[in-house]
Formats: sequence, C-alpha cells, structure tokens
Amino acid sequence: MKGSGYQRQISYRLLLMMLWLALVVFAIELTAGWISDSLCLLAEALHTLIDIFSTLLSLIAIASPQRALGKEIWGHGRVEAAGALFLSALMGFAGISVLLIAFGQAQAFFQVARGAFPALITLPIVFLVGVGMIVIISAAWFSAEQSKQNSSLALKLNSEHVLSSSWLSGLLLIGLFLIAQGQAWLDPLLATIWVFLAVRNLWMMLQRQLPMLLKPTAIAPEALNQLVCQTEGVTRCTRILSRGMVGRQVWVELHIALHPEYMVIANSIGEKVERSLRERYGPVRTKIWLDSTRPKLNPKADPRVEPTTAS
Repeated sequence: MKGSGYQRQISYRLLLMMLWLALVVFAIELTAGWISDSLCLLAEALHTLIDIFSTLLSLIAIASPQRALGKEIWGHGRVEAAGALFLSALMGFAGISVLLIAFGQAQAFFQVARGAFPALITLPIVFLVGVGMIVIISAAWFSAEQSKQNSSLALKLNSEHVLSSSWLSGLLLIGLFLIAQGQAWLDPLLATIWVFLAVRNLWMMLQRQLPMLLKPTAIAPEALNQLVCQTEGVTRCTRILSRGMVGRQVWVELHIALHPEYMVIANSIGEKVERSLRERYGPVRTKIWLDSTRPKLNPKADPRVEPTTAS
C-alpha cells in the first residue's frame, strides 16, 4: 500500500497539471475573445478563472505541511481570504463590463443599427476552444478517479467543481458554432447568461472550498462532551473545538482527563473516542490531548506538538 506521502505527491502533481491546463485554456479563451470581439468567450474565461482559483486553493491545502492536521480551520487563512476578495472584485468588474457591452449591443440591435453584433467567430476558433475544453475536462475526470484511490479531499473537491460545469462547455461550443454560421445575436445573449452563471459558480466554489472563511462550529461542544464522556475511563472533556462540515470532513480538537486506573491504556481509549466520533459524525480528523504529564494520547497527532499539563 502506498504511503500518505506518496498519495500527497500524486495529488499535488495532478493539481499542478490541472492548474497549467486551466491557465492555457484561460489564455486561449481570453485571446480568442479579444481578437474576435466575442463577449461569450470573455464570459467563459471568467468561468475558467474560477477553475484556476479553485485549483490554487486545493494546491495550497496539499502543499502546506500544516493542512494535514486541519489547523487552517481554526482561523481565517490570509492567502485564501485575500484571494477570494481579489477574485470577487475582479469578477465583479469584468462581469459588469461584459453586461454593459452586451446591453449596448442589444440596444443597438433594436435601433436597427449596423454592426450591432461585431463578434467574428470562425470555425478554427471554435475548434481550438473545443480542444482546450475537452483536455481540461478529461484531466478533471482522471483526477476525480485518482481521488477515489488516494482519498484526497482537495483533489476530489477541485475535480468535482470542474466537472460540475462541463455541460456549460458543451452548450458554449454549440453557441460558438451557431455564431460562426452567422447567428451573431447569440453572442451577447450567451455572454449575459454566462456572467450570471459565473457568479453562481463562484459562490458554490467558495462555499465548498472555503468553509474556514465562515468559521462555523461543526458540532456543538455539549454534544461532543456527552459523547466523549461516555467512553469508559474518561472523567472530563474540555477545550473542545470543531470545524468543517458534518458528513464531508470535520476536524475536532479536544482535551480529556482519565481516571488514574486507565492511564496505562490511554492510547486505546483515544482510539475508542476517535472511533465513536467517526461512527456518529462520519469522516472526522481528531487531535486528542491528554491533560497529564504522560505521553500523548493519540499517536496520530502531530509529533512536533507536546501534550499539555493539567493545571
């Protein structure tokens, strides 16, 4: 069986590949949209920009040595928060600009003005954009299959995000083909729809991949305290923290005190506590501290961290 280090390396390489592919597709869409005066291609570039940011978030989660223990959930990640604000501002500026131009073209059309729809999409552009979309969707599908084997949550979320909008790529290719056949009026219409879909896509991505920005408590401390104290040998459970989303991934950190007679089997009790949490709440990563001067209760905890001493 491959170790966790090997699995992390595979996930990192796949995400890096996804990032470079997304950057290439973004450059193609942006350049083709600028050259051909196509608003729908520029709006599609916004969707690809969201995919790039999603991949960057997953890369940060895997590359950071602290992410394996879920430490990022105890506070706001500065990189993630700054990136989310910058992307939202950029999306707002670009989206509003595209909408204003699209509305201007529509107004010119109703006034029977010439050149209302200046988009000049050609079949080579449609082919080039289509190849780029097929490549990135294929890479996302391959990454999704790999995430099932190495249980990488970051890789899974990013792949699901890219695949969730794959049907939009198919519709866009059909629209581009019709525009190339002379139906230029579809360009501002598709651009308007794509901008609103980009806003929805951005919100869904942030909601799925940036739960730490909201800092929600995943499980009530009272419920965790009651469950943990039911384990034989545990006399007290304090300083309980939980973040994440129940059913998907929850990080739990807590301090427990044991009856003196159970100190010799402290590791076994820690495993029982962790097993109880998983049975009740699904995927859970735990860090359990023993309020004593004895060794750490949970052998899976970070070896760089020493156990606390009871006050």
